[in-house]
Amino acid sequence: MSATALITGGAMAAFSYITPLLTDRTGISGDSVPLVLIGYGIGALAGTNLGGRLGDRKPLATVTGAAIGAALILLLLIPLSAHAVPTIVLVVLLGMTGMAVPPVVTSLAVRFAGNAPTFAAGLAVSFGSWIAGSALDSSLGLTGPALVGTVMVTLALVPLTALGAIRATRTTALPTPTPTAARPDADTAGEAEAQQPTR
Repeated sequence: MSATALITGGAMAAFSYITPLLTDRTGISGDSVPLVLIGYGIGALAGTNLGGRLGDRKPLATVTGAAIGAALILLLLIPLSAHAVPTIVLVVLLGMTGMAVPPVVTSLAVRFAGNAPTFAAGLAVSFGSWIAGSALDSSLGLTGPALVGTVMVTLALVPLTALGAIRATRTTALPTPTPTAARPDADTAGEAEAQQPTR
C-alpha cells in the first residue's frame, strides 16, 4: 500500500507541473503541449494493460520494475528536459511506468485492506503535488517537481525490498516434502500371497 502511494504520488507530482517544464525549459510551444500530454496518456494506457498482465503472474517483480523504471525516468528528466526529443520520450515512458503499478497493487491491497489503498494513494498524490509546487517556487525551479517525484518513487523501493526479502525468507524456510513410505501391512500381504502354493 505504501509503495503504491509513493510511486503514484511521485509520478503525479512531476506530471502535475509538466506544462511549465515543457514550455519554459524544453522550449515546446503551448500549442504542442497537448500532443505531449496525449503521448503521456498513450503511455499510461499501455502501462496499465502491461502491468495488469504481468502483475497476474509476478506482482512483486512487476511493481519493483515499474518503480525502478519510474525513478530512473524522473532522474533523467532533470538534466535532459532542456532537449525536446528526450523529454517527450521520457514523458511517454513516465506514463507507462507510473501507471503500471495501480492495477497490480491496488487489486491486491483492496483484497486485504478494504478502501485504505485508495485513500492512501489519493493522500500521496495531494501531498506530492503540494511538495512539488513548493519545489517549483524554490531555487530548484522547473526541475523541482521531477526531483520530488524521484525521491518519492525511490522511497517506494524500501517497502518493496523488505517485502521481497520476507518472501524469499519464507520460501527458503518451507520444509522439503518427503516421499510417502510404503505401508508395511500391504508389503507383508503381498509377500504372503506370493509364498502360497499354486493349486
